This record gives sequence, C-alpha cells and structure tokens, in this order.
Amino acid sequence: MPNMTQTEQPDSLTDEARLLLVQDQHGGDYVPNDGARGAYIKGAIIEGKGCQVFINGKGEMLAWTSEGTYTIAENENVAPRPVDLWAERRHPALPSGLLPSVIEDFATVNARIMGADAGALAASALAVCAAAIPDPIQVQVKRHSTSWTESARIWVALVGDPSAKKSPIISEASRPLKAMDTRLFGEYREAKASFDALEKAEQAVTTPPRQVRLRLEDTTIEAAQEVLKDSPNGVLCLQDELSGWFGAMDKYSGGRGAAKDRAFWLQSFNGGSYVVNRVGRGSSMIDNLSVCMLGGIQPEPIRKLAAEAQDDGLLQRLFPIVVSPSTVGVDEPTPPVSDKYAGLVERLRTMQRSRAGIGENDLRFDDGAQAIRDQLEVKHHDMQRAWEDVNRKLASHFGKLDGLFARLCVLWHCIESDGDRPAREIPASVADRVSKFMHQFLVPHAVAFYTDVLGLTAQHDMVMQVASYILSHDLTTITARDVRRGDRAMRGLDDYQARAILTQLDALGWLEPEPPTRNETAPRWRVRPSVHAMFAERAERERQRRQTVRETIVQSLETIAA
Repeated sequence: MPNMTQTEQPDSLTDEARLLLVQDQHGGDYVPNDGARGAYIKGAIIEGKGCQVFINGKGEMLAWTSEGTYTIAENENVAPRPVDLWAERRHPALPSGLLPSVIEDFATVNARIMGADAGALAASALAVCAAAIPDPIQVQVKRHSTSWTESARIWVALVGDPSAKKSPIISEASRPLKAMDTRLFGEYREAKASFDALEKAEQAVTTPPRQVRLRLEDTTIEAAQEVLKDSPNGVLCLQDELSGWFGAMDKYSGGRGAAKDRAFWLQSFNGGSYVVNRVGRGSSMIDNLSVCMLGGIQPEPIRKLAAEAQDDGLLQRLFPIVVSPSTVGVDEPTPPVSDKYAGLVERLRTMQRSRAGIGENDLRFDDGAQAIRDQLEVKHHDMQRAWEDVNRKLASHFGKLDGLFARLCVLWHCIESDGDRPAREIPASVADRVSKFMHQFLVPHAVAFYTDVLGLTAQHDMVMQVASYILSHDLTTITARDVRRGDRAMRGLDDYQARAILTQLDALGWLEPEPPTRNETAPRWRVRPSVHAMFAERAERERQRRQTVRETIVQSLETIAA
C-alpha cells in the first residue's frame, strides 16, 4: 500500500496541474478531457476508496478523495494489481527490427502470400536455421567458466487450431533443408549401393559410407540413433503433429519404455555423447546427440498431454508459438526473399568454427553483450521464483531462458556473419536485439500458452472457483477452513490443497497474509480491497448466477413433489 500523507485540498484539481497519462489498477489508460489545463485520472484505488490521481505544479503525485488529498510517495511499493483470472492473455504479433533482416523479410512476405501468421513463419525459419548451423559452433556463456557452452539448438512448437495453417508454415520454412537432406540421402544411397556391390574381401578393407542426414520425421528411437551416429552436426526433427511424438513416448503409461524415450529426447536437446546399449548387438556411441525440433499441435491435445504426461521438463524446452487465425492468401509467384532464405540455409550448413590465431575457438560475448546476459540472468531468476507458486510449468520454462538466450545469440550472430566463419565475439547489438525479441515476443507467447492454453495456475479451475466464491460472498478475509466449507467442489479439498490455492491467489495479487492473533494457529489471508473494486460487476453477475442456480433447483424439486 502506498505511503500517503494528507495535504490541503487544492481549490481546483486543474490548478497548477499538468497533463498526465497513467494506468490505473484496471489496466486501462485514462486520458483527460480535451481542454483541461490540469489532468486528473479517475478510477484509481487508494485503501479501498475511489480517488482521482493527478500531478500538481511541483511534480508531486496526489490522490484526491472525498476525505482529502494525499501525497503518494514515489519510493514506496504500491500494492500489486490483482490479476484478472478471466482475461485472455494476448500473444503479440511479430515485432519489427529485431530479427535478422532475411528472416523478417521471409516471414512477413510469405505471411501475406500464404495468409499465415508471420510470427509462426519467423519462429519456424529460426528453428530451420538453427538445425543448419553445425553443432561445434558454440558460445561460452560465462566469461570465466569454460564448462558452459551452448550451440544454436532450439525447439519450436506451433500451437493453433487446424485452420491456422501450421503444416503449410512448417513446410515452407523447412523447404530448403529438406532439399539439402534429399540430396544427401541420394548420395548416401548411391554410395551404399556401390559398397554393397563389392566383394566381401573388399568390403572388409573399405570404410562403409556414412548416412549423414539433416532431418528426421516419422521415426523410431532406434532408427533415429542410426542416423545420428553419422550426423554429429545435428539434425532437424520435423513433427507435423507433436501430439503423436509425445504420445509415442507415453504409450507405456509411464513405464520404463516411456522413461527411456524421454531421456533420449532430453539428451538430444542438450547435445553431447550418448551410448547405445543393445542386447545381442553390443554397444555403440553417438558422438553428439543433437536435435532441433519444429512441429505443430492443437490446443486440446497438448492440454491433455501436459496434464497426464510425466513432468520432466521436456515440454518446457519448447518455444511455444500461439498461432493467430489464418486469412485468405494471394496467388503470386515465389518472392525473391524465399530464394535468399534458401541460400542462407545452404550457407549456414557450411559454416565453420571461429578462428583466432592458429586455432579454432568458441564464440564469446563482448563486454556489452556479457553485461546484457548477466542482467538477464537476474531477471530470469526473478521470473522463475515469482511463478513457482502459481504455475510450475511456466516457471520451469523461465528457468531455461538463460541457455536459450545464448543459443539465440549464436543463431543471430551466424545468420548475420559474412563468410564461412563467424567473428569471435558476439556484439552487444546482437545480444540487445535477442533480449528484446525474447521478452517482447517469445516470453509473451510462452505466458499465453501456459496460462490460456494449459491454465493460469496448477489447479486453475479450483482457483477460479475460490476467486468466484470470494467475490460472490464479499469476503474480506479467508482461511483454508473457509475454502473447505465453501461450494460443493471446494469441499473435497484437504487443508494442504486449500492453503496451496490461497497461496496462489496471494501470488496473483488477490490476497495478502495477515499476522496471526494470539489464539490463532491457522494462517489467514486478507482480501485486498482493490479486488472487490475491480471485479464488482463480475461479483454481481456471480451472485445472480448462483441465485438463479438455487432457484432453478428449487423449482425442479417442487415440480417433482407436485
């Protein structure tokens, strides 16, 4: 609650005031009427009282109520705005000026032609480019630690309805890599045929051809292992429907088979060596198990899979992109930017590690980029801690942002590099744009996915039920016992579950803990006054709904009795 000192009420709110635009607790911008010399903003809430906020000629922020005018100290923490649990979190459109120009041009031009989401096209193109960059090109994340390095390896999931054109988007973005992989497979098939035609004696002294590939599609773990043994630079796994990919891992209902498959894919996200042990066939080594991922999924299947699947962090490794509804495209020739994009993918596949002096080296952040990374580490840690009590899946995703930031920096840097070797240092300009792209586009999409698609909280339906109960009963305090004695659905909760829900509402700005009294042992929460002020209309609708339900039930019973 802000620190307020009562002052003398001015003769006029417009006297010596200056124009101001602020955002009130409802989240809406209030613009003063035209012609007002001084601006005041209606709708703010101070200690439960409606007030008008304005700035006087001295630059002081004041809050005027019927009881007087108060100075709000700027250095005091203002009570958090209660989260609107019923609001739909909007995912942003693709921002301009942050992506490498060839990616932005490819996405925006093809989005218009296809009638598809430009953000989904851009994210898909980034996944394809990440798969094209050889895995040995890595960045040393910390200045003084050589043990943490990251390659440009990302997983992208397009989340949208069947009409969102997810498959055409994936097809268009992956076209250049598919063409390269088709050539590689043709070369391998010819070399294999020549090898098979040799006499056994010649085969014994001849090295068998290697099946170097760039993509995986409909494959089993065993088949993928065979391909990856000869593809240390990494591949792109294309999954037109990710529900099948997740479902194949969970077909054993959490048994050993599912755990083994999930461990394989978790390792493929991290990269590094992987030992394959098979009964009767001995052991083999995959020098570098590295897989980029690009796939699509519909909201309902992923909601079900997220609720039922083992929560080992596999889902949180994906960048979820909530795809906007499609529109009608236009019939035009293939734009030149598509050829430029295809040439970029070809060039990235031939890139080599940075060279400094006589040897090859990992990439490093320059001083400015390192400072940006260090600041983001603090920010991401705070984000993860803040969400742990509300949505553990989203918190887990935030916990991976430090590594993902480094991976995207490698990706941006390689795309924008000239020649076949990137410069040794990733500049601050790249780190700054990657940081903004993450937090203006990728993070909001993740929030929209984990809150709207999967549910804002771990027990979202029950949290909504308790919130509605608070509003409809005009509660000013609440305990776990109150929750358990509430509506029918709430009565099945135990004390631990009820406290967990109240803790989540605390984190969402609805409640704040009250200090226990002398004889009180159970924790009690105070309902923030702004909750009832913000959701007064919803509270009335909820009271009317409950009254209608009760009356309907009574009428139904009376009909039967009659």
